[in-house]
Amino acid sequence: MKPIEEVRLEIQQIDRKIVELIKKRTELAEKVLESKKQAGMAINDETQNKVVLERAVDNAIEFNLDTEPVKSIFKILIEMSIERQQELSGKGKFP
Repeated sequence: MKPIEEVRLEIQQIDRKIVELIKKRTELAEKVLESKKQAGMAINDETQNKVVLERAVDNAIEFNLDTEPVKSIFKILIEMSIERQQELSGKGKFP
């Protein structure tokens, strides 16, 4: 069995990777904003949000995880994306 310090270090490294992936996801959300702007789409796309949540639940099931916490995490990620896009655009829908 690994000493607790080793396990904690491994968790710390995973946590850092998670934050790095959140950063990458946020950067991609910024690119999505440009496409939405060109198409005159609303920032908050409920249909896409539903697709993302369904995919998260499917992934949770595949990895034998409790779906509700995973769904909650992805709701936060979606909200972060929406907030970032609103921040960059200064409004909720493009003319």
